[in-house]
Amino acid sequence: MRNIDEAVSYLLDMIREGRPILVISHYDADGLAAAAIMVKVLSDLEAPFHLKIWHQVDDIGLESISSLEGYGNVIFLDMGSGCKSSIVRKLKNWHILIVDHHEPEDVEVEGDVVEVNPHRHGIDGGIEISSSGLIYLVAKRLDSRYIRLSHLAIVGALADRQDKGDKHSLIGLNRFIVEEAVQSGIVKEELSLRLYGLRSKPLVKCLEQSIDPYLPGLTGNEIACYRFLKRIGIEPEVNGKLRMFSSLSKDEVKLLVTSLIKYLIDLGFPSKVAEDIIGYAYLINITSSSSPLHDAREFASLVNACGRLGKYGLAIALCLGDKEALEEAIKASNEYRSKLARYLNKVYRGDIVRDEGLFYCIEGDKAGIEEKIIGAIASIVSSSKLLPDDKPVVALALSRKGYLKVSARRGSRNDIDLNDIMKKAAEAVGGVGGGHQAAAGALIPAYAKEDFIKQVKLLMRGYRHG
Repeated sequence: MRNIDEAVSYLLDMIREGRPILVISHYDADGLAAAAIMVKVLSDLEAPFHLKIWHQVDDIGLESISSLEGYGNVIFLDMGSGCKSSIVRKLKNWHILIVDHHEPEDVEVEGDVVEVNPHRHGIDGGIEISSSGLIYLVAKRLDSRYIRLSHLAIVGALADRQDKGDKHSLIGLNRFIVEEAVQSGIVKEELSLRLYGLRSKPLVKCLEQSIDPYLPGLTGNEIACYRFLKRIGIEPEVNGKLRMFSSLSKDEVKLLVTSLIKYLIDLGFPSKVAEDIIGYAYLINITSSSSPLHDAREFASLVNACGRLGKYGLAIALCLGDKEALEEAIKASNEYRSKLARYLNKVYRGDIVRDEGLFYCIEGDKAGIEEKIIGAIASIVSSSKLLPDDKPVVALALSRKGYLKVSARRGSRNDIDLNDIMKKAAEAVGGVGGGHQAAAGALIPAYAKEDFIKQVKLLMRGYRHG
């Protein structure tokens, strides 16, 4: 908390100085939720600011802002710790605040910079706290009334797949935020089916749009979902209207749960994975129970879809409670989930999967998978055990001209450090990489794809025999 206090003091000094503050945040849902919290705080304090959403920190971006006139204060959210030395070097005369939960650089940096990073305090930023959670703690330390933004910290943590506790519960500092939100009446926690839109969409649509968990043969196929419900003895519609989950009797709920588990087991999924369809839901009490924003997971999905489709302003507006933004966000989410379902079906069929022995390589670059989506594909494949063996996943997608975006997830193989592997493998072929131990990424020259895969294989083999 002393580090949080230091960040609060530094932020207030920035504001008192009077010059505009440049806020730079990541485009994923955690970065956007963090940006929304920061926007709310700066707006309340009537501080002039400008928000930019970036894919990553690089020299080109840093050079572009170093030449801006009238600025001198910059806040990096959900990025920056892995390249702090570059930031300080490029922005010599700037006041710099970094709030990030990714693995930090292991170097001493001199400059006008304050960094809030959980790893520097023995806290795993990969699973115990997200960047939106960190900036929420800064905001609440600044003014206790910002506890009303606690749901955004939970949304960000869920979007970053930090629900690694029993039955997909949040742990660590995230748990502290949840308990605080529950005690304040902002959030309710309960066990539930982990189907998308369970409280806001017809049951057929919940099954059709279920991405995590992925339901082979049902995800992306509305007719198959309708027939599945009929087959197990649940009428999908009444009087010509599709039924909601809330209309099911207790016996029908039990039937649905057991039938889904049996369906997945029959497809070859381990029973533990099949039973994963039950987990904790975080319900936001300050929204209507029928709203897509009531379930924090669904809220996270909406924000994530907006970010992945480049609709950053829409995502920020949604987080800040703009009611008019919801309808457009739902359209964006439907488009995004349709794309995900289509690509996941390609993975399930093995169309774009190479078994490299120590890991699976998903060649999204051959299927036209966008770089903003490849991280979600890697995460879902890894967590849902979509592929036969429990191996790390390294997924590739086309990036800007001449480059490939890489997203890697280690699944349950805890003896490897993907942050280290992605960093070293990328640097070996002229790229850059890093992230968390369990989830990392890289940007590499497209011509170096096969060399990069070889480097990853060598490094993973080193962990196995080391």
